Amino acid sequence: MPFIIILVVVAVTAAVTVSLTRETIVARQEEMFEERGMSEEQIEQAKQFTSGPAIVISSVLSALIFTAILLLIFALITNLFIPLFGGESGFKKVFSVICFSALVAVPAAVLKLIMIAITKSPFVTTSLALLVPNLAKTSFVYQLLAGFDFFILWEMILVAMGIAITNNVVKKNAYILIFVIWIASIFVGIGLGSIFGRGM
Repeated sequence: MPFIIILVVVAVTAAVTVSLTRETIVARQEEMFEERGMSEEQIEQAKQFTSGPAIVISSVLSALIFTAILLLIFALITNLFIPLFGGESGFKKVFSVICFSALVAVPAAVLKLIMIAITKSPFVTTSLALLVPNLAKTSFVYQLLAGFDFFILWEMILVAMGIAITNNVVKKNAYILIFVIWIASIFVGIGLGSIFGRGM
């Protein structure tokens, strides 16, 4: 049930975000296409995609697939390393803890949608990146700070507390395990973003 709730929240958030910020997305895409030297015809075709329902559908599907894969990978990696930290592995327990903890996404989505509705921009954040609002979104420092989201911090604390109880991990070890995975995931995300960003 928590897994389904999370997917529903993610889908609704993606759809509403695109609907509220469509003009900003179109303007940003035009700038990117012009920088790449695309023709007027290609830009017009891209704008037709952005202005239609296809972008909403693709955004929802991408968000659903990404979220589901992310939760599964997080559970698999956590379960794999739990025995090394003195606990008892059990994927179902770990996945359950992670899904329940991920319900933090509900208040996070509400707050972000309010911020998006006010700013009309999809680039809102509830992370340490708030400290450097004028920094380029593509810079390493901004992306690093953006990784330290306050709601995700809350979620990681809940995950650590959960596996300490359900998988018999010493509380200190549980926090070390979860926070090492989280910080490592931030750097992996930045690396993949830069690779795919260059590819695009």
